[in-house]
Amino acid sequence: MENNNSVYNFYENHFDEANRCSGNPLEFIRSQEIIQRFLTTSPMLIADIAGANGFYSFWLAEQGHQVHLLDLSDKHIEQARQRGQQSAVTLQSYNCGDARQLPWDGNTFDMVLLMGALYHLQEGSDRMQCIKECLRVLKPGGIAIFSYISRSASLVDGYKYQFINDPIFQRIVESDLQTGNHENPEGNPDYFTTAFFHSPSLIMQELQQSGFQGIRLFAVEGFASIIDTNEIMLAEDKKALLLKYLRLTEEFPELLGISSHLLAVAKKA
Repeated sequence: MENNNSVYNFYENHFDEANRCSGNPLEFIRSQEIIQRFLTTSPMLIADIAGANGFYSFWLAEQGHQVHLLDLSDKHIEQARQRGQQSAVTLQSYNCGDARQLPWDGNTFDMVLLMGALYHLQEGSDRMQCIKECLRVLKPGGIAIFSYISRSASLVDGYKYQFINDPIFQRIVESDLQTGNHENPEGNPDYFTTAFFHSPSLIMQELQQSGFQGIRLFAVEGFASIIDTNEIMLAEDKKALLLKYLRLTEEFPELLGISSHLLAVAKKA
């Protein structure tokens, strides 16, 4: 992975992925909702690729699915191992590795989750290799779910959290919007690490070129990306109403690009 060292260092030493959404879990609630629709009642064999410390892996394993976890970060894999040792639920395997070169045979999995690797691959050839590896290890008819950061994410966050007042962040936003390449030259952990931010059209283009079919795009936070949802998420009635409207608008083409995160769901023929 290009910029391997900066990405690895960010997650190893500067960022607490385990508690990322403990304050406001909207992204995870919405992602789980969408993934849940494509699960079967019978146990599935699932690969959670670039799955960090196994947030989705353990959630799926708790439902009876057989999950293999892979992540670039040694810290994340060790955290997942420890959780497995301390829990009644464990995973099938814990693998430290590169999402572009998966350790599994072809036609193995019923479902593949790729919930982070495409954030950090700035070269199109690397992203295509990563996507094609997901296609390779899926069984025919298998489902792949890909997570993306939106091209507009820095712009929205910049105004929401007042980062936009920093000239350095202004330059980051301009690069993100023009090229999708997110660079953080000063290493400010609040400004994320080396990354690539997608437009909806580019997501469709890459998945179609890789051979996936039946592609659907979902806005994760949707219009809620541009508002402060902290208080809303603390009140059950307000949270329920917000989730209702996010479901109603999640596939509106005119709202996809404003969502901080997007999920693509696609099938192997």
